[in-house]
Amino acid sequence: MKIQRDACEGSALRRQPKQDRSRERLDEILKVAMELIGSKGLDAVTMKEIATNAGGPIASVYQYFPNKSAIIATLYERYALCIRALVADKLTHIDGWEDVGAAAETVFDAYFKLVSEHPPTQDLLNAIQADTKLNDADVEETRLHANMFSDATQRFIPEPRREQYRRTVFLMFCMAGGAVRLALMFRTDETIDITGDFKAMIRRQLRIFASDDAD
Repeated sequence: MKIQRDACEGSALRRQPKQDRSRERLDEILKVAMELIGSKGLDAVTMKEIATNAGGPIASVYQYFPNKSAIIATLYERYALCIRALVADKLTHIDGWEDVGAAAETVFDAYFKLVSEHPPTQDLLNAIQADTKLNDADVEETRLHANMFSDATQRFIPEPRREQYRRTVFLMFCMAGGAVRLALMFRTDETIDITGDFKAMIRRQLRIFASDDAD
């Protein structure tokens, strides 16, 4: 997973890097932290180990991060920017209602691919679920992604149905994370079944808004 550097402007950092050398050092610390989380699990990783594997003294980690929680928060900020870019990229060619369902599936497939091909991301997301503040931030980030989708597609929905449509899209985006986590627990044919069933559910739900009989 390519993590965007722009997220280093997030609030979790103790000090903002000003020079390229400092930015590269910060990137290396975060890269190592992500690798260690993926190989050992979040709880087993220490600040000292992150510093050692990043090739510097522990003071060089503490100058940016007061604790491990701040590292996790910064990794999440960067992850969130990746997902925003992913969603935006998949919403560039929606010319009619027939494209809406396909776009929803494409977003889901791209998200599944990103998480499944980068196992440390799964550990990061589990850590977010266990942290109340980060979990709240993740819900709001999911709302932002859902709003991006709604803003790009609601022109095809009659005005009286748009508020319900936005709620439905938000629910779909929230459920997508759970569907991906469940599917990745198996890595068998059941994985394909779960992702396929979820996409079929998305299609059915969106079809309601294309029907003249919708409530």
